[in-house]
Amino acid sequence: MQAHKIPIFKPWVSEWMARSVIFAILMTCLFSFAYYSSPVSAMGFYGVQATDVQYAMVLLYGSTVAFLALDFRIVKYFAPRKYLLIALAINALCSVICFHSKDWTLFVICQFVQGITCALMSGIVLQLTFPRLQSTRARVIAYSLLYGSIQIAVPFYSIYSSLVLHFYNFNWLFYGLIIILIVLTLLVLLTMDSKARFTKKIPLYQVDWVGYLFYVSFILILGYILVYGRQLGWYDSCLIVLFSLGNLAILTLFIVRESKLKRPLIDLQIFKAKNFVIGLLLLFVFYIFKGSTGLAYGYLEVILGNDPLSSIPIWIAVISGTVLSMFITSRFILTGFNLIRIIIVGFGFMALYYAYMLLFVSVQGETMDFMLPMFIYGVATGVLFVPIVSFTASTAPPKIAINASLVGILARFTGFTTSLALNNELQLFAKSAVREKVRETLTETNSQLPVTLLDIQNQYMNAGNDGYIAKGVSGGYFNQFVGQQILARATRDYYDLMLLGVVCIIVILLLLPQIQQVILRLMKGNIPY
Repeated sequence: MQAHKIPIFKPWVSEWMARSVIFAILMTCLFSFAYYSSPVSAMGFYGVQATDVQYAMVLLYGSTVAFLALDFRIVKYFAPRKYLLIALAINALCSVICFHSKDWTLFVICQFVQGITCALMSGIVLQLTFPRLQSTRARVIAYSLLYGSIQIAVPFYSIYSSLVLHFYNFNWLFYGLIIILIVLTLLVLLTMDSKARFTKKIPLYQVDWVGYLFYVSFILILGYILVYGRQLGWYDSCLIVLFSLGNLAILTLFIVRESKLKRPLIDLQIFKAKNFVIGLLLLFVFYIFKGSTGLAYGYLEVILGNDPLSSIPIWIAVISGTVLSMFITSRFILTGFNLIRIIIVGFGFMALYYAYMLLFVSVQGETMDFMLPMFIYGVATGVLFVPIVSFTASTAPPKIAINASLVGILARFTGFTTSLALNNELQLFAKSAVREKVRETLTETNSQLPVTLLDIQNQYMNAGNDGYIAKGVSGGYFNQFVGQQILARATRDYYDLMLLGVVCIIVILLLLPQIQQVILRLMKGNIPY
């Protein structure tokens, strides 16, 4: 058996076994996002609203983003195996608590803690993967594998949760995670060296704990404003105004503090790097467009009546498109193909996805009709993600390259959370506009209304119902039909706006000559998040 080249593992462990353990750690740290693949199940189990479930997901994501900035220092103090076992133990404890409890507050607290463990585990994965890669070729391949895994994690765990929720209650998702954590713990104990380290032990002095508190507070308050803003009436709400002013003060204090420290949590000098801000904006808008697929899944469930198991082919199509496009895109990057042109092609695929959805969104359809557009969506994400991250990472000077990763994941988080806010706002706006048009048309003076109701009533009577029941049910059926029409029309209007946004991004990229000739420079210090 050939020994591996990763010094953290024991000598007898083969290279492929070491890589498999690394992949298992990565996929396990992303498991918590499986709880949100079926928001209706979470809402029913805990008795909460849709915005509460959205914020729990934002809390998990935000906790991960914030702690990654600290993890860069802490991982140099602990031995990797011990550090990883601590994360696994805390994660398992949170899962046990959630399995035996139906308390929403307790679940949210555990999600914050599990976000920290997600950061611990993903930090270990990155340290195991990137520092030992010397060539640009190896780094591009590693980028593709890492981000490919992240991109397919959501549909992969959606398939898993659909199968579990079909047979068991929501809390059995926690039971599944506990089993996975036990197996992974045994693998880590068996294969990893307890004394091996990434670097020499660096004491935890001058760690910016205060900066972390500012940072995590800013992230979580921002998420709260964006998720609950529509529900509370935005700035008609005193709470939103107070949170906005408070968050502005926190951000100001954070910037002032980080500018003065010798070892800041995030070195803000990274914003002076040429084209770095453009890379962040691309990440931001990419996640806004990426977040719009929640509407497609909602359409399949509400209008087409798909149960979770029926959506499995859709998720498989997304996974297939992502994997295939990631593989092809990495080859183009390695041949030196222009990054911006690849990004433009990726946004072109995203525009094609929206155009296809506009053609097929209606009150009638089959699940198979949406296999191709969701495959195209998977292709778009696969084509876009690695080039955008590579473009952003290439702009960073080697001394502060890690900060490009930390700010990059913040841009991804902000884009994701903004997409939730836009979904809530634009859907409400579109539904209101469509509902008003319908109300103007469906009046008692409309001669077709009684004819339609009578036709529905006759269909129920022909099915064996008596006249009284048929008359009562026909009104409910008609209201449901009108509601489906409103949702379908609102979905089309929303995708119209998204398509227009994608086209604008493509035009802007074509008209920015200063970024057309960006050269890929992935230094050893570039560790992506």
